[in-house]
Amino acid sequence: MKKMLSILVLLLLLSPVYGGLAQATYYHFEDNGEANVSFTTNASHTWKFDLNEDQMDLWAIDSIPLNSGGINWYTTYPNDYFTGNMSPTDELHRAYLTMKFCQANGDVADLFLDNILSWNDVTLSTGGTGTINVFSQLYEDHLLEVTITSVSGEFYVAWMNLAGCYETTPAPVPEPGTLVLLGLGFVLLSVLMRRKVRLASSKTRR
Repeated sequence: MKKMLSILVLLLLLSPVYGGLAQATYYHFEDNGEANVSFTTNASHTWKFDLNEDQMDLWAIDSIPLNSGGINWYTTYPNDYFTGNMSPTDELHRAYLTMKFCQANGDVADLFLDNILSWNDVTLSTGGTGTINVFSQLYEDHLLEVTITSVSGEFYVAWMNLAGCYETTPAPVPEPGTLVLLGLGFVLLSVLMRRKVRLASSKTRR
């Protein structure tokens, strides 16, 4: 009897775990950084993207995209976006930067920096407006810092956009079958307890 009760209690405790598997959800996000930041030679500036706090534009997607960029989400899916942010338990899969560099003489250059989560002192040309050094660091709380240093040239960053993909896994929800199993378990437990009481009562009468 004790073994049966122990097994029943164990099944009741484990059934919610296996009853409903959590379904992962993926999101594409867009977050805008500080605009119109001026640079002179050797000047530096750090942009901070707090993905757990910033109100970002979000789109629900089916899976992690194979490629970064290539889609203007605002024009392709103008009615499907909403605003929100990441939570500490979400997993960031990909992020990339798009920036517009401008010089006083009117020269303009757009830069696309893929996999910006892991840039470490990368030097590159801004397409005629100068040369920059890029360093990025992602912290555990989804805070991304991007530091740009002007190696040569004077220019300003007209705008900066951070985009990418992250995954969230909601808590498991018990399925109807699990709830039925729980109900049957409690009924069986009640029957066993009554039977135990009757047996004890019969022994007492004897």
